[in-house]
Amino acid sequence: MKRITHLLVASLSLSAVAQPVRNEIERRKDKQDLRQDRRQLVNDSNDLADVNALLAQFDAAVAKKDAAGIKAADEGFSRYLAREAVEAKVEVQQAQQEVREDRREVRGDRRELTKDVVTGKRVGAVADDARDLGRDKVNVADDKSDAAKERAARNRLALIRAELAPLNGLVDPAATTKKRVLYAEVANLARTDLVRTKVEQGEDRRELREDRRERREDRRSP
Repeated sequence: MKRITHLLVASLSLSAVAQPVRNEIERRKDKQDLRQDRRQLVNDSNDLADVNALLAQFDAAVAKKDAAGIKAADEGFSRYLAREAVEAKVEVQQAQQEVREDRREVRGDRRELTKDVVTGKRVGAVADDARDLGRDKVNVADDKSDAAKERAARNRLALIRAELAPLNGLVDPAATTKKRVLYAEVANLARTDLVRTKVEQGEDRRELREDRRERREDRRSP
């Protein structure tokens, strides 16, 4: 029993030393997430502008019965969708990585709470760490939802590419009508991506503020 107690005390001592390190890792991650959000926001804005331009090009060509213009718009959408397929795969991997990192933070919060109880920290400090644990659990749920949405968008884009493949280059009314519906959906997906990135940026800014508060509380806690 004494050996177990010694091991527990040693583990908690290491946890106390590791907390500042974990705080610094979280701070760097917060800033990295915001930089990535800014890059993604630019990328998504450009994507939406590109697909809206292609849709306008397609509509104009159909209105003028310009077969060459329709085919040029088809080729533009084909290139766009091929590029999006590559980017979507990366974005799904990033979303899954976010979930893994959030789960690590939850495990760290649980260790911190255990240390609080064993070392008899003041009630306020325990409540602060319990709040941090609850917040990080919410982050896990949010990022799991984001990852699921990224996968669904990638899968839908793949299906749209498959539906468009046999229509590429066709200029008859039935084909152009069906392509118009699918191209409009591509534009809607691009718009949804942009909105989701703006929401993610807001969440990451909130996360940075909360982690700063958590670090201040850790410095005040005895």
